[in-house]
Amino acid sequence: MGTAFESNSAVCIFPDECSKSEGQILKLMHPKENQTCIAYFSTETKSLFELLSVKEKYISWFVDDNVLGDTQLKVGTPLDPIFMIIPYLLRNVDRYSPLAQILVDEKYPSVIILEDLLSESDLSCVANVKPSLDKIIKFNKEKTLNWLSEKVDKVAAAMKKCGVSPGFNSTLSDKEYKKYACGIVSDYISRSLSVDLQEKLGVKLSVDCDEEKPAKKPKLNHRVDQDACKPAKSSMPKGKEKAQKLTKGQKQLASVNTKGMKSMSSFFKKVEK
Repeated sequence: MGTAFESNSAVCIFPDECSKSEGQILKLMHPKENQTCIAYFSTETKSLFELLSVKEKYISWFVDDNVLGDTQLKVGTPLDPIFMIIPYLLRNVDRYSPLAQILVDEKYPSVIILEDLLSESDLSCVANVKPSLDKIIKFNKEKTLNWLSEKVDKVAAAMKKCGVSPGFNSTLSDKEYKKYACGIVSDYISRSLSVDLQEKLGVKLSVDCDEEKPAKKPKLNHRVDQDACKPAKSSMPKGKEKAQKLTKGQKQLASVNTKGMKSMSSFFKKVEK
């Protein structure tokens, strides 16, 4: 079960253990793309939750004894802070640096909160750590891929246990579960890191639509194009190409003997004075 409560113009749903009275909304950099991630930080449990929006055109919610209409639904899902630090480690992979210096971000200053959320044990999952009060660390790609692989295994096991079957296939193999789980984890890492993770796991995700390049059009011979645009030559004898079928009245008029008759235009000549 989850706890639902109203916050400004939104209904928020969190796990029961998350306090609704003590916490703050944060703007952080999404670990996959350079976009904003809205998160909720619970000061009571010292945990992060990503706020995902559920948007519907016509929607109402029952919260306690109240009915709330035209209100957004926000679902708070647990967010591992280790994912949030990886993009900052990737900015500086060549040398050791104190964690406080790594987490300097003018656009997302709230990221400094990760310094208190991440222990040396957490940091050692994705970096080399020097024993120090300043948490001096350096990115370690091998450790990161191993940690991500464990995440994929946990997600795959949870999907299989709950009977989650993406698509119309009700029976998935372990490799197929791993592939879908890899896709879920890849939503929280960079594309280059996702490629390395796929190679490590022996799976292949579909290419994103925006990465697909349109097929090159075959080159056409200019002369052939011009010839194709010319009208086809008629096989009919010259003079008969535009022959039209005559009506009955036209046929009768054509059969009249007009010899010795004046033409119609002769009656409209200018009269000389």
